[in-house]
Amino acid sequence: MSHVFINGNWCRPEEAVVSVFDRGFLFADGIYEVVPFYAGHALLFDQHMDRLERSLAETEITNPYPRDQWLSICQTLAESVQDANAIVYIQVTRGAEFPRQHLPSADIVPTVMATVSHWTPPTATAAPVRVELMEDIRWLRCDIKSVSLLGNIMLKREADKLGAFEPILYRAGRITEGASCNYFIVKNNMLYTPPADQLILGGITRDWVLNLAESASIEVQEEAFSIQELMDADECFLSSSTREIQPVGFIGDHPINNGEVGPMTQQLAELFRNSRPHAIEEHS
Repeated sequence: MSHVFINGNWCRPEEAVVSVFDRGFLFADGIYEVVPFYAGHALLFDQHMDRLERSLAETEITNPYPRDQWLSICQTLAESVQDANAIVYIQVTRGAEFPRQHLPSADIVPTVMATVSHWTPPTATAAPVRVELMEDIRWLRCDIKSVSLLGNIMLKREADKLGAFEPILYRAGRITEGASCNYFIVKNNMLYTPPADQLILGGITRDWVLNLAESASIEVQEEAFSIQELMDADECFLSSSTREIQPVGFIGDHPINNGEVGPMTQQLAELFRNSRPHAIEEHS
C-alpha cells in the first residue's frame, strides 16, 4: 500500500491518523466499500457507488463527494500499485467530536479515508475449499455495509480455528451468507442464492454472478434455502470481490460434488474471468 487518502489529503500509511474521538473508532458509526481494479479499470464501479450511497443514506451519514470525485480518488489509488491491479478500500464515518456522546451533533463533518492494496486477480478456477456451518450471531441490518464487523470477525476466527476457509451462516434454520462473502448452491441444474433482504449484504459480485448466469440461460432462484437443502446440493460456491467465484468442496466433513469443482461452478467462474475489464479489452 503506497497511498492513503484522508479528508482531502494524501499521505503515506505511516503518516495516516484520525482523531481518537472519531465515531468510527468509538461506536463503529460508519460504512465502507471495497472496489476491485483490474489493470487500472474498476469492475462495476457504479454498482459499488450505488451501494455506498445506499449505506450512507440508511445510516444518515452525509455523502462527502460526488461520484466523479470518488472515481478520481479510487483511480489515483489504483494507479499507485503494481500493474494497477488493486483493491481500493473506502471508509466513511459520521465524524469526530468531543465530548463522547451517543447522539451526534447536527453539524458533524464525516471522516473519509481510502486506502489501496495490490492483489493478483485469479487466472484459473480455485481449488474447492472447506467451509464450516455456524449460527449467524450478527445484527439484523446486514444489508448495510457497516464497519461494525465484530460478529463477522468472531465467526471468521472460529472457522479458522476449525481449519475452515470461511463460515457459512444460518439463522433460524435458513442459510444467510458468510462472514465476508455470499453463497450459491446448484440443484438439478438450477442456481439458488439467498434473497438480498436485511439478513445479507447484497454483494456486487453476487449480483454480477446472477447477471452472468441469466445471460448463459441458467435458471436462477433468489430464495431462502435450509441447512438440509444446502447439504443436498449438487454444487456450492461462494463469491466476493477479491475471490470472484470460489468453489466449496466440503461443508464441515460433508462433501459437495465429491469435493470437486462442479460443472456450473466452473462455467460461471470462466464467464466471470471473461467479463473482467481487461478480458473485455483483449477480446474487443
